[in-house]
Amino acid sequence: MHIDESLNAVFPVVTERITKKVEGKDVHEDIVTVWAYHSPISRAVFDANYRTLAATKAAMSSKGPHYLMSAGPRIAALTFRDEGVRDAEARGKFDDEGNPKDDDVTAFFAEIKRLTTILCPGQNGWDMLPVDAAIAGGRIDKEDWEEVESAIVFFCCHWSMAKKSDRKRIAQATASLLSASITPSPLSEYVGSLQKLTPGATSAKPAASLVPS
Repeated sequence: MHIDESLNAVFPVVTERITKKVEGKDVHEDIVTVWAYHSPISRAVFDANYRTLAATKAAMSSKGPHYLMSAGPRIAALTFRDEGVRDAEARGKFDDEGNPKDDDVTAFFAEIKRLTTILCPGQNGWDMLPVDAAIAGGRIDKEDWEEVESAIVFFCCHWSMAKKSDRKRIAQATASLLSASITPSPLSEYVGSLQKLTPGATSAKPAASLVPS
């Protein structure tokens, strides 16, 4: 069971700047050529990771709104891993060599990857690829994925910790900050809507000046 199946999020992965002539003048436009469609985590995944999700959000928020908005999306995944190690230490979870055993963190990132599909323009519309296949095929690179993975963690930290009545509002505000969008459409239906457009000709959305609470 997902916490909220209507909160599928779509993140820009690869953005290119193009220049067009408009009334004789050069006009620059950012075009998203690759998207990541992310389904929400399940209740079981939330229950296994709520301590680290909450600690990650608190760690980023404690440094103020400017840090949260500017650095937060970039370092959310790193912060989650740090907080996962601290949680393992606090709960006495160590391996045979005395190192913190943060298996839940490893499982969390594997689940984030499993719940994410990369959408790339293909010959007959948009190709839907698992993350590893997109990287192996050269459609995105490892750094592209690390950036969107961190944005997804940032998104999860905020919407999953919100009350049910606030969840949609928080999700939309956080997505806007990340130049992402929320859709109730399942993957195949969402891809169908993209196929009405020319692949690679989807304008990127500007980030909104909203601070998710």
